[in-house]
Amino acid sequence: MTAWTLSTQSSASLRSVLTVSQFWVLFAHFSLLIATTAGAAGEFMLPRRTIGMACALGVVAALLSAALPPRTSRIYFDEQIYQGVARNLSDLHRAQMCNEGNVEYGRLQCARGEYNKEPYGYPFLLSVLYSVAGVHDAAAYRLNNVMFGATVMVVVLLAELLFADVLVSLFSGISVMLLPTHLSWSNTAAAEPAAALFCAASVLAAVHFCRVRTSAALAWLVVVATFTMTVRPEGMLIVIVTAVTVVALAPEELATPRVWWAGVAAAVLAAVPVAHAAAVRHEPWGAAGSPWGWHNAAVNSPVNVWFYFFDERFPSLVGIAAVLGAAAAGRGRERIVLAAFFLTFWLVFLFFYAGSYNYGADVRFSLMTSVPIGILGGRGLARGASIVRWLPGRREPSTRRAATIVVVVLLLNFVCYLTLVRSTGEEAWAARTDVRMARVFSATLSPNSIVLTHNPSMFHVWGVSAAQLSIASSETAYIDRVVLARYAGGAYVHWNYWCNTDSAQRAFCQAALDRFPHARVASYRERDYEYALYRITGPAAKTQ
Repeated sequence: MTAWTLSTQSSASLRSVLTVSQFWVLFAHFSLLIATTAGAAGEFMLPRRTIGMACALGVVAALLSAALPPRTSRIYFDEQIYQGVARNLSDLHRAQMCNEGNVEYGRLQCARGEYNKEPYGYPFLLSVLYSVAGVHDAAAYRLNNVMFGATVMVVVLLAELLFADVLVSLFSGISVMLLPTHLSWSNTAAAEPAAALFCAASVLAAVHFCRVRTSAALAWLVVVATFTMTVRPEGMLIVIVTAVTVVALAPEELATPRVWWAGVAAAVLAAVPVAHAAAVRHEPWGAAGSPWGWHNAAVNSPVNVWFYFFDERFPSLVGIAAVLGAAAAGRGRERIVLAAFFLTFWLVFLFFYAGSYNYGADVRFSLMTSVPIGILGGRGLARGASIVRWLPGRREPSTRRAATIVVVVLLLNFVCYLTLVRSTGEEAWAARTDVRMARVFSATLSPNSIVLTHNPSMFHVWGVSAAQLSIASSETAYIDRVVLARYAGGAYVHWNYWCNTDSAQRAFCQAALDRFPHARVASYRERDYEYALYRITGPAAKTQ
């Protein structure tokens, strides 16, 4: 696969191969992930109180993410596309988003598929949940709630492996659990919570291998790190972090044959994410020119630096504590691991045109840095607790009292961010209304209906047949001959967000209506945007 990827000149051919094969490769990779995780789990030699604390904080974190932030989308319409892709994976075992699909008798059938530019690891995980529990739009939110809980568990375990200090583990877990941005995005259908979890799990696997030096731990490291590459494009950079970890904590292992064989295995497992990157290498990612450049760093750096210290979305207490934890003496090699973890996933976005944490909803990119800065913050808070232990009031220093004071301070500090966490925010209000009203419209449709829309994916998840609106104006004869005849419940035009954005899009949507007789069956206005559903009442007046 890797050799063919490097030699092929046809992106279309590569996408075609990936569309058919990727589900089965991801399924095998996921199976290996489960097996190697189970094998490595038996080798963890951690105090029972640490494992209990990790489980307890993980459960609390999952519940907080499900209860505090509103369950909503924050990045449109990527989250709806992820869910639609997941349905294609679960129902058809094809890595694609569907531009014309029929949903009847409990399964999606796709007439026009398109290979999506985003990696398929997160939609695959969602497809597993669809297969087990059924297709429902709430599944994605519940999955990310669990992902957040698992991330906090990994934070506690990783902090213990690195610093062997129960206070560092406790404060690290609580710090990450109470990060407002991470909490908010963990009740969405975005891919970033999964990316944050697998990046953290990869570093945990690398540190675990350096501690126990077993082949089972090495196998787990290879599998989890290569699976991380399938979740987000920047997941490829986990290679840097895990390599730095091994060099810092177990450099002598680099001379052993098993590590070199592990590198070969990693190359095999990384073939699909590498092939995907090659297939979408010419995607502009929404940029007018090149999406990458040194000039972007000058714009993004001030925002992304001060985000951790002077920003309403991130607690300054944790940012300052992280600086103290990074500067405190001792455990120098462990601090190098966390610094590499943070810098790798912080620096990459400085050079991306949309890498500023203030660019739209791209503050979600900060989630990959939550774990290292949270653990460094936990270490800084633990150092602070060592001072609190000696406060007057007792003849002997009290670790429990110091820990209680720090935890209370963290909780009180979090109260200041509750309004932010609980808010939906004005960002993307128009797209959010579009999805909400489309859900309402879809519930009124007769069985065996089809909706022509800009975003068929979300209708497919809701169990409604849908196709791209463009075919109403570009393939009028197809609508007359096939669509109107096939769907007894009717064909509908969805006047959606894109029909309101500018005059060019509005003209495109209007052209679809102008070609067919129609009747408006539902409508809703918010601000100056209109959302409506029109039923096509007959064939086009003039077939083209």
